[in-house]
Amino acid sequence: MYKTIGILTGGGDAPGLNAVIRAVVTTATGQYALKVIGIEDGFEGLLGDTQTRPLTVADVRGLLPRGGTILGTRNRGKFVERSSEGVASKPETVYNEAVQNLHRLGIDALVVLGCE
Repeated sequence: MYKTIGILTGGGDAPGLNAVIRAVVTTATGQYALKVIGIEDGFEGLLGDTQTRPLTVADVRGLLPRGGTILGTRNRGKFVERSSEGVASKPETVYNEAVQNLHRLGIDALVVLGCE
């Protein structure tokens, strides 16, 4: 059974992200009694000293008319490396660090919002 979920926005800013964040938080907390942790700066917020904050219904009140994302987003970062020839690779150590931090934070499931 899930007790805590994380939510992040990645891939760049887009209209409607705040509305979805609000919907996830209000549904998760109100209907399922889950704790929600917002991860700032996209997937990069899961690296190093993580950039997270708890999200409650009070935190997402008034978000519907606001554009963008209260969590911030990023469409570039450490999860993909490019060689001088332009070949992309995914460094396993970065992914392992993110997964370890998810476990450390007690996050049972991750909701990822974004556009490409």
